[in-house]
Amino acid sequence: MATGDKWQPTRINRVNRVLGTSTKPLLAATDAGTALVKYLGNPQGNDALISELVAAQLANRIGLLTPKFAVVRIPHIEVLDPFVDVQEGPAFFSRWEQAASLAPNSKLLAQLRAPSEVSLLVVFDTWIRNKDRFTGDPYGGNFNYDNLLFKPDKRKTQLLVIDHSHAFAETTLEGEITADWSTEQNVYGLFNEFAPMLTRHDVQSALDIICAVPIDEIRGICASAPPEWGFGAALARRLGDLLVERAHLMKTWFADAVFDQMELDFNGKEA
Repeated sequence: MATGDKWQPTRINRVNRVLGTSTKPLLAATDAGTALVKYLGNPQGNDALISELVAAQLANRIGLLTPKFAVVRIPHIEVLDPFVDVQEGPAFFSRWEQAASLAPNSKLLAQLRAPSEVSLLVVFDTWIRNKDRFTGDPYGGNFNYDNLLFKPDKRKTQLLVIDHSHAFAETTLEGEITADWSTEQNVYGLFNEFAPMLTRHDVQSALDIICAVPIDEIRGICASAPPEWGFGAALARRLGDLLVERAHLMKTWFADAVFDQMELDFNGKEA
């Protein structure tokens, strides 16, 4: 069972409710506390589970915090919603956190204990092509403030990143994880509120961190999904190799792209 930071529920004791987001996750009481559960049979399919697990592990590997997570086998569960089919099999559990989400003009960012994590997050979202948090396309962009959490940390706040069910691919992993996946040059994750906090030094440091992850580790993370989720070895290896390739290609274009965009759209700083 894949886990995040040794948190390991083993069963669901009670389903409190079905949430209304795209995967229709369960908010459930488990033997290890309250958890958000994404399951086989969810409306977004198995790719959403694969993306959640792989992205959470990659985020932790480069130093971003997520809620603790685990993969747990569950039985078929009947819920009141007739359009929700919770099938038996391995499910993605994420520990429920009492934290505040980002909001426009929020002061939470100013209280971050580690402001450089903002640069790391924008680099990370671009690396995994994460459309779940922020895409700046004026004709169809996504501004999902709920996918960032701020947890109290003494007198500061701690950034937690959540919900990566639409990372890596917009449609299907098999359909989009092709040879040119690594070459796309769109910037993801650059909320307007982030722009004044980004610096070239922090962005370069974030790129160096990602590029330093050994290819065998990235391949192992991509291959960690349970067989029932249908992410075959060949596709997992391809994604791992393309992630490595994309990280190195980003060193040639990302910094200029993000700061040029900030100058055009956000009047950000480059110090």
